[in-house]
Amino acid sequence: MRHQGIDAMGRVRSYLTGPVTVEGYLRACAELDEYTRRAGGSRWSLRGLVDSAVPARELADRLAFDTAIEVSQAPAVVDGRGLTCLWIARNTPDRLPPREIRDEVFQQIQQARMYQRELEPVFHERAHARLERARGHGLRLVCNDPFGDWGFGGVDVPMFVRLLTHFFYLDAGTARDMAHGHGYSTGGNYVFGMNGPDGRLMCVFVMAVWPWGLEPTYTIIDRKQLQPIVDLSVASVLMLLANALIVDRHGRDALVIGEANALNARPCVQAGFEPLPPVFDDGHHPVHTNVVWADNPLGDFGAPYGSATRVPGYREVPYTNYGIGVLAPHKVERYRDAALDFLA
Repeated sequence: MRHQGIDAMGRVRSYLTGPVTVEGYLRACAELDEYTRRAGGSRWSLRGLVDSAVPARELADRLAFDTAIEVSQAPAVVDGRGLTCLWIARNTPDRLPPREIRDEVFQQIQQARMYQRELEPVFHERAHARLERARGHGLRLVCNDPFGDWGFGGVDVPMFVRLLTHFFYLDAGTARDMAHGHGYSTGGNYVFGMNGPDGRLMCVFVMAVWPWGLEPTYTIIDRKQLQPIVDLSVASVLMLLANALIVDRHGRDALVIGEANALNARPCVQAGFEPLPPVFDDGHHPVHTNVVWADNPLGDFGAPYGSATRVPGYREVPYTNYGIGVLAPHKVERYRDAALDFLA
């Protein structure tokens, strides 16, 4: 198990570098919980591969915590072996959102799932229409690809750093490393961007490589650049094209799993992600499935970039909650050629 201690948001974010048994995973959770408590943190999470799927209720009972844990899991194929990607997290009681907020998040995820079902029969028709509008507006796809095939250096690094430091409170060094394909995950990361007709960066999207698959993350729109094309969901176009390239390179069996909040749930669905069903079981050992509670603050959309001088604590501002979604490869693989055509 690897982690870098408590971050500025009170989190201990941990991961496993190889498959373990479920029992070994749960032992690591117990150790992580004890470490976080002693070190004064307020949230820990552990992601990794286990040899079998286990019902969330059983996991909660075996851990026997008296406050809610978060559990998300999905099948993963790694080197031809069928495994399970398991993600468990726990907040201190004062960091866990109140019941009314949890119910609101539950409804938001259910609405995203309903939207996905409604979009299903016209998914490709709508996707083609968005791509045509993007072409008409002269938008171009850029990428910092660690392998170089899709370009490297096309993403405006100073703007990428400004966006990540402002909206997600990353330190500039980490953001700069990510722009060059490392520093976030074990296998490196891709940075995709969408440039406007004037060549300025409008939107960014990161795809990180982990032992269990890939994690889509840090989807950020520079709203100052969107005024000429307010009719276009730039984020969904960017993610759709990036997803097509990722599936083409990593294969249909690669698990692509990540988080979506209320702001980007619909664009994620439009880009081929499918929200997993939320389940809240507040029994003796509470367990909440396919949600992420109070993970991080979001920067002020109206404030000048770089205006924040420190990370606000979860007692000062509401931290963002997320649902979990997985990519449906069959929805996006046909857009590979379009993605290559959009590459600047």
